[in-house]
Amino acid sequence: MKQPAKRIRAIAQLREYNRYRLKVPVIFSWKNAQGIRQKGVGLTHVMSVRGAFIFATRPPPLNAKIKLKVYLPERSGVRPQRIYGHGQVVRVEPAHGRNRAGFAVAAEPFVVRRVEGYR
Repeated sequence: MKQPAKRIRAIAQLREYNRYRLKVPVIFSWKNAQGIRQKGVGLTHVMSVRGAFIFATRPPPLNAKIKLKVYLPERSGVRPQRIYGHGQVVRVEPAHGRNRAGFAVAAEPFVVRRVEGYR
């Protein structure tokens, strides 16, 4: 199956940046065809400064514009952080055998914020 040029460029762009294996919770949302906001939860698999692959039982559709909140736990005395971002779904992988469903998102640069009011 032939992939659209825009999708190929987005995937190539994701690979321009270092990717990190990171398994942390994420909440995401998008609007369906009727304009109604849909929400989902998942677990990151890999992340870079411009994208991520997220495991989710109900991935958003291909090309959906999404908002993300990634939750980084406290580690080695570093306060918990939240990563915020928005982007577009560039690939959706259905569950198959032992592989979980998930999706890839090409994002604007993520914004990291410290969790306020923490200890």
